Amino acid sequence: MYSRILVPLDGSELAERALPTAYALAAQSEGEVLMVRAVIPEHVLVPDALSGYGLFWPDRPAEQAHDEARAAMLKVRESAPKGVRTRFQLVDGGAAESILDAAVDNKCDLIVMSSHGYSGMTRWVLGSVAEKVLHSAPCPVLVLRGRLDLSRILVPLDGSPLAENALPQTLDLAEALGASVTLLRAVQPLPLTDIETLNDAERGLGQRYTEELIREAQDYLDFAERTHTRSRVAMHAVVVPEAPAEAILRYTDIHNIDLIAMSTHGRTGVSRWLYGSVADKVLRGSHHSMLVFRAAA
Repeated sequence: MYSRILVPLDGSELAERALPTAYALAAQSEGEVLMVRAVIPEHVLVPDALSGYGLFWPDRPAEQAHDEARAAMLKVRESAPKGVRTRFQLVDGGAAESILDAAVDNKCDLIVMSSHGYSGMTRWVLGSVAEKVLHSAPCPVLVLRGRLDLSRILVPLDGSPLAENALPQTLDLAEALGASVTLLRAVQPLPLTDIETLNDAERGLGQRYTEELIREAQDYLDFAERTHTRSRVAMHAVVVPEAPAEAILRYTDIHNIDLIAMSTHGRTGVSRWLYGSVADKVLRGSHHSMLVFRAAA
Protein backbone atom coordinates (compact mmCIF):
# COMPACT_ATOMS: atom_id res chain seq x y z
CA MET A 1 0.00 0.00 0.00
CA TYR A 2 0.97 3.61 -0.38
CA SER A 3 2.29 5.07 2.86
CA ARG A 4 3.61 8.41 1.59
CA ILE A 5 1.86 10.10 -1.33
CA LEU A 6 3.17 13.28 -2.95
CA VAL A 7 0.78 15.74 -4.59
CA PRO A 8 2.32 18.68 -6.50
CA LEU A 9 0.32 21.89 -6.12
CA ASP A 10 0.66 25.25 -7.85
CA GLY A 11 -2.28 27.21 -6.50
CA SER A 12 -4.65 26.10 -9.27
CA GLU A 13 -7.92 24.21 -8.92
CA LEU A 14 -6.68 21.78 -11.55
CA ALA A 15 -3.72 20.70 -9.39
CA GLU A 16 -5.95 20.33 -6.33
CA ARG A 17 -8.20 17.89 -8.21
CA ALA A 18 -5.60 15.24 -7.38
CA LEU A 19 -6.15 15.60 -3.63
CA PRO A 20 -9.36 13.55 -3.12
CA THR A 21 -7.77 10.48 -4.75
CA ALA A 22 -4.59 10.94 -2.71
CA TYR A 23 -6.64 11.30 0.48
CA ALA A 24 -8.60 8.12 -0.28
CA LEU A 25 -5.42 6.12 -0.84
CA ALA A 26 -3.75 7.52 2.26
CA ALA A 27 -6.79 6.79 4.40
CA GLN A 28 -6.84 3.19 3.23
CA SER A 29 -3.22 2.61 4.23
CA GLU A 30 -3.07 5.04 7.16
CA GLY A 31 -0.49 6.88 5.12
CA GLU A 32 0.46 10.50 4.66
CA VAL A 33 -0.16 13.04 1.91
CA LEU A 34 2.74 15.39 1.24
CA MET A 35 1.78 18.53 -0.69
CA VAL A 36 4.68 20.19 -2.48
CA ARG A 37 4.62 23.64 -4.01
CA ALA A 38 7.49 25.26 -5.84
CA VAL A 39 7.56 28.98 -5.10
CA ILE A 40 8.88 30.94 -8.05
CA PRO A 41 9.45 34.61 -7.12
CA GLU A 42 7.72 37.21 -9.25
CA HIS A 43 10.08 38.94 -11.64
CA VAL A 44 9.93 42.22 -13.56
CA LEU A 45 11.78 43.81 -16.47
CA VAL A 46 13.83 46.82 -15.43
CA PRO A 47 16.01 49.15 -17.53
CA ASP A 48 19.65 48.11 -17.88
CA ALA A 49 22.37 50.53 -19.00
CA LEU A 50 24.13 47.92 -21.16
CA SER A 51 21.50 45.62 -22.62
CA GLY A 52 18.41 47.77 -22.42
CA TYR A 53 16.39 45.57 -20.07
CA GLY A 54 17.14 42.88 -17.51
CA LEU A 55 15.25 40.55 -15.20
CA PHE A 56 15.08 41.56 -11.57
CA TRP A 57 13.66 39.64 -8.61
CA PRO A 58 12.78 42.19 -5.86
CA ASP A 59 13.14 40.94 -2.28
CA ARG A 60 9.63 41.96 -1.28
CA PRO A 61 7.76 40.07 -4.03
CA ALA A 62 9.76 36.94 -3.20
CA GLU A 63 8.81 37.14 0.46
CA GLN A 64 5.25 37.92 -0.49
CA ALA A 65 5.14 34.92 -2.82
CA HIS A 66 6.27 32.65 0.00
CA ASP A 67 3.74 34.12 2.43
CA GLU A 68 0.89 33.74 -0.04
CA ALA A 69 1.90 30.18 -0.92
CA ARG A 70 2.12 29.22 2.75
CA ALA A 71 -1.32 30.70 3.47
CA ALA A 72 -2.79 28.84 0.50
CA MET A 73 -1.24 25.55 1.57
CA LEU A 74 -2.53 25.93 5.13
CA LYS A 75 -6.00 26.51 3.74
CA VAL A 76 -5.76 23.38 1.61
CA ARG A 77 -4.64 21.33 4.62
CA GLU A 78 -7.64 22.53 6.60
CA SER A 79 -9.94 20.98 4.01
CA ALA A 80 -8.35 17.52 4.28
CA PRO A 81 -10.58 14.74 5.68
CA LYS A 82 -10.21 13.98 9.36
CA GLY A 83 -7.91 11.09 10.07
CA VAL A 84 -5.69 11.69 7.02
CA ARG A 85 -2.21 12.87 7.91
CA THR A 86 -1.00 15.75 5.75
CA ARG A 87 1.91 18.11 5.59
CA PHE A 88 3.22 20.56 3.03
CA GLN A 89 6.58 21.68 1.77
CA LEU A 90 7.46 24.95 0.05
CA VAL A 91 10.56 24.83 -2.11
CA ASP A 92 12.48 27.22 -4.32
CA GLY A 93 13.50 26.19 -7.79
CA GLY A 94 12.00 24.58 -10.85
CA ALA A 95 8.72 22.76 -10.40
CA ALA A 96 9.79 19.39 -11.84
CA GLU A 97 13.09 19.33 -9.97
CA SER A 98 11.32 20.26 -6.73
CA ILE A 99 8.80 17.43 -7.13
CA LEU A 100 11.50 14.88 -7.87
CA ASP A 101 13.76 16.02 -5.04
CA ALA A 102 10.87 15.94 -2.57
CA ALA A 103 9.86 12.45 -3.72
CA VAL A 104 13.39 11.17 -3.15
CA ASP A 105 14.04 13.00 0.12
CA ASN A 106 10.74 11.88 1.62
CA LYS A 107 10.88 8.34 0.23
CA CYS A 108 7.49 8.73 -1.43
CA ASP A 109 5.95 5.64 -2.98
CA LEU A 110 3.41 7.41 -5.24
CA ILE A 111 3.02 10.77 -6.98
CA VAL A 112 -0.52 11.89 -7.82
CA MET A 113 -0.94 14.84 -10.18
CA SER A 114 -3.57 16.32 -12.47
CA SER A 115 -3.38 17.08 -16.16
CA HIS A 116 -5.68 18.89 -18.58
CA GLY A 117 -8.20 16.47 -20.00
CA TYR A 118 -9.16 18.52 -23.03
CA SER A 119 -5.76 18.56 -24.70
CA GLY A 120 -4.73 14.96 -24.15
CA MET A 121 -1.20 14.15 -23.02
CA THR A 122 0.49 15.51 -26.11
CA ARG A 123 1.04 19.03 -24.81
CA TRP A 124 2.64 18.00 -21.53
CA VAL A 125 4.55 14.97 -22.76
CA LEU A 126 6.70 17.32 -24.83
CA GLY A 127 8.86 19.48 -22.61
CA SER A 128 6.55 20.00 -19.65
CA VAL A 129 6.78 19.45 -15.91
CA ALA A 130 4.84 16.19 -16.10
CA GLU A 131 7.19 14.78 -18.72
CA LYS A 132 10.20 15.40 -16.49
CA VAL A 133 8.42 13.85 -13.52
CA LEU A 134 7.42 10.76 -15.52
CA HIS A 135 10.92 10.46 -16.93
CA SER A 136 12.76 10.51 -13.60
CA ALA A 137 10.28 9.74 -10.82
CA PRO A 138 11.60 7.28 -8.21
CA CYS A 139 8.09 5.87 -7.76
CA PRO A 140 4.89 5.28 -9.74
CA VAL A 141 3.07 8.35 -11.07
CA LEU A 142 -0.72 8.58 -11.19
CA VAL A 143 -1.82 11.25 -13.69
CA LEU A 144 -5.49 12.14 -13.35
CA ARG A 145 -7.40 13.43 -16.35
CA GLY A 146 -11.09 14.03 -16.88
CA ARG A 147 -13.23 11.84 -14.62
CA LEU A 148 -11.92 11.29 -11.12
CA ASP A 149 -14.07 8.23 -10.43
CA LEU A 150 -11.49 5.45 -10.84
CA SER A 151 -13.82 2.46 -10.66
CA ARG A 152 -12.65 0.58 -13.78
CA ILE A 153 -8.93 -0.04 -14.29
CA LEU A 154 -7.26 -1.63 -17.31
CA VAL A 155 -3.85 -3.35 -17.13
CA PRO A 156 -2.43 -4.30 -20.55
CA LEU A 157 -0.13 -7.34 -20.36
CA ASP A 158 2.12 -8.71 -23.09
CA GLY A 159 3.78 -11.60 -21.28
CA SER A 160 6.86 -9.62 -20.26
CA PRO A 161 8.07 -9.02 -16.69
CA LEU A 162 8.09 -5.29 -17.53
CA ALA A 163 4.36 -5.23 -18.22
CA GLU A 164 3.64 -7.41 -15.20
CA ASN A 165 5.51 -4.91 -13.02
CA ALA A 166 2.37 -2.76 -13.09
CA LEU A 167 0.04 -5.42 -11.73
CA PRO A 168 0.70 -5.79 -7.95
CA GLN A 169 0.57 -2.08 -7.11
CA THR A 170 -2.35 -1.52 -9.46
CA LEU A 171 -4.25 -4.15 -7.49
CA ASP A 172 -3.31 -2.33 -4.29
CA LEU A 173 -4.80 0.83 -5.74
CA ALA A 174 -7.91 -1.00 -6.96
CA GLU A 175 -8.41 -2.52 -3.52
CA ALA A 176 -8.11 0.90 -1.88
CA LEU A 177 -10.56 2.54 -4.31
CA GLY A 178 -12.98 -0.34 -4.63
CA ALA A 179 -12.29 -0.60 -8.36
CA SER A 180 -12.48 -3.54 -10.74
CA VAL A 181 -9.50 -4.60 -12.87
CA THR A 182 -9.43 -5.87 -16.44
CA LEU A 183 -6.34 -7.67 -17.71
CA LEU A 184 -5.96 -7.19 -21.46
CA ARG A 185 -3.72 -9.10 -23.84
CA ALA A 186 -3.59 -7.91 -27.45
CA VAL A 187 -2.78 -10.45 -30.14
CA GLN A 188 -1.35 -8.85 -33.25
CA PRO A 189 -3.22 -10.37 -36.24
CA LEU A 190 -1.08 -12.11 -38.83
CA PRO A 191 -0.69 -10.25 -42.11
CA LEU A 192 -2.94 -11.65 -44.81
CA THR A 193 0.09 -12.71 -46.84
CA ASP A 194 1.36 -14.84 -43.93
CA ILE A 195 -2.04 -16.48 -43.50
CA GLU A 196 -2.14 -17.28 -47.21
CA THR A 197 1.38 -18.76 -47.02
CA LEU A 198 0.34 -21.02 -44.13
CA ASN A 199 -2.83 -22.04 -45.94
CA ASP A 200 -0.82 -22.90 -49.02
CA ALA A 201 1.26 -25.27 -46.89
CA GLU A 202 -1.83 -26.83 -45.28
CA ARG A 203 -5.46 -25.96 -45.72
CA GLY A 204 -6.80 -23.96 -42.75
CA LEU A 205 -3.38 -23.75 -41.08
CA GLY A 206 -3.45 -19.94 -40.99
CA GLN A 207 -6.74 -19.86 -39.10
CA ARG A 208 -5.65 -22.61 -36.70
CA TYR A 209 -2.40 -20.79 -35.99
CA THR A 210 -4.29 -17.58 -35.20
CA GLU A 211 -6.68 -19.44 -32.92
CA GLU A 212 -3.73 -21.03 -31.11
CA LEU A 213 -2.19 -17.61 -30.47
CA ILE A 214 -5.47 -16.44 -28.95
CA ARG A 215 -5.74 -19.57 -26.77
CA GLU A 216 -2.19 -19.09 -25.50
CA ALA A 217 -2.92 -15.45 -24.71
CA GLN A 218 -6.08 -16.41 -22.79
CA ASP A 219 -4.21 -19.11 -20.85
CA TYR A 220 -1.56 -16.57 -19.91
CA LEU A 221 -4.15 -14.08 -18.65
CA ASP A 222 -6.01 -16.78 -16.75
CA PHE A 223 -2.76 -17.73 -15.03
CA ALA A 224 -1.98 -14.09 -14.21
CA GLU A 225 -5.48 -13.67 -12.78
CA ARG A 226 -5.16 -16.77 -10.60
CA THR A 227 -1.66 -15.79 -9.45
CA HIS A 228 -2.63 -12.26 -8.43
CA THR A 229 -6.18 -12.86 -7.21
CA ARG A 230 -7.46 -10.49 -4.53
CA SER A 231 -10.60 -11.25 -2.56
CA ARG A 232 -11.68 -7.61 -2.62
CA VAL A 233 -10.91 -6.89 -6.27
CA ALA A 234 -13.16 -8.05 -9.10
CA MET A 235 -10.90 -9.16 -11.95
CA HIS A 236 -11.46 -10.53 -15.41
CA ALA A 237 -9.32 -11.11 -18.48
CA VAL A 238 -9.89 -10.37 -22.14
CA VAL A 239 -7.95 -11.13 -25.31
CA VAL A 240 -8.30 -8.68 -28.19
CA PRO A 241 -7.12 -9.71 -31.69
CA GLU A 242 -5.74 -6.33 -32.67
CA ALA A 243 -2.51 -4.35 -32.62
CA PRO A 244 -1.63 -3.49 -28.98
CA ALA A 245 -2.08 0.29 -28.90
CA GLU A 246 -5.23 0.20 -30.99
CA ALA A 247 -6.63 -2.61 -28.84
CA ILE A 248 -6.02 -0.66 -25.62
CA LEU A 249 -7.51 2.56 -26.94
CA ARG A 250 -10.56 0.92 -28.47
CA TYR A 251 -11.28 -1.18 -25.39
CA THR A 252 -10.98 1.75 -22.97
CA ASP A 253 -13.46 3.79 -25.01
CA ILE A 254 -16.00 1.04 -25.57
CA HIS A 255 -15.97 -0.20 -21.98
CA ASN A 256 -15.66 3.18 -20.23
CA ILE A 257 -12.33 2.45 -18.57
CA ASP A 258 -11.29 5.15 -16.09
CA LEU A 259 -7.59 4.34 -15.63
CA ILE A 260 -4.89 2.61 -17.68
CA ALA A 261 -1.91 1.20 -15.76
CA MET A 262 1.28 0.57 -17.74
CA SER A 263 5.03 0.16 -17.23
CA THR A 264 7.90 1.75 -19.13
CA HIS A 265 11.64 1.12 -19.20
CA GLY A 266 13.46 3.01 -16.46
CA ARG A 267 16.56 3.47 -18.56
CA THR A 268 14.76 5.43 -21.24
CA GLY A 269 11.59 6.70 -19.62
CA VAL A 270 9.36 8.99 -21.65
CA SER A 271 12.04 9.50 -24.30
CA ARG A 272 11.28 5.99 -25.55
CA TRP A 273 7.57 6.78 -25.88
CA LEU A 274 8.32 9.63 -28.26
CA TYR A 275 9.45 7.18 -30.91
CA GLY A 276 6.27 5.27 -31.53
CA SER A 277 6.06 2.69 -28.72
CA VAL A 278 2.77 1.32 -27.45
CA ALA A 279 2.83 3.50 -24.32
CA ASP A 280 3.42 6.60 -26.43
CA LYS A 281 0.46 5.84 -28.67
CA VAL A 282 -1.75 5.22 -25.66
CA LEU A 283 -0.64 8.43 -23.95
CA ARG A 284 -1.26 10.49 -27.07
CA GLY A 285 -4.46 8.80 -28.10
CA SER A 286 -6.29 8.43 -24.80
CA HIS A 287 -8.12 10.93 -22.63
CA HIS A 288 -8.09 8.56 -19.66
CA SER A 289 -6.09 8.76 -16.47
CA MET A 290 -2.78 6.88 -16.43
CA LEU A 291 -0.81 5.05 -13.75
CA VAL A 292 2.79 4.81 -14.97
CA PHE A 293 5.47 2.58 -13.51
CA ARG A 294 9.14 2.83 -14.36
CA ALA A 295 11.11 -0.38 -14.24
CA ALA A 296 14.47 -0.30 -12.50
CA ALA A 297 17.23 0.75 -14.86
